Amino acid sequence: MGRRGHSTTIGKIAKIERDRRVSEIRVLGEIIRKEQVNQPLEPVSASA
Repeated sequence: MGRRGHSTTIGKIAKIERDRRVSEIRVLGEIIRKEQVNQPLEPVSASA
């Protein structure tokens, strides 16, 4: 039986998709942090 996970084509595609999602989340987190530093007096819940 072959290895399961990233050795398969589906596993490679899944890894690429997951890496892309992780990088997007990291970028969004940095943007949110910068906005909070720039506007510390504004409550976070007001933007919801």
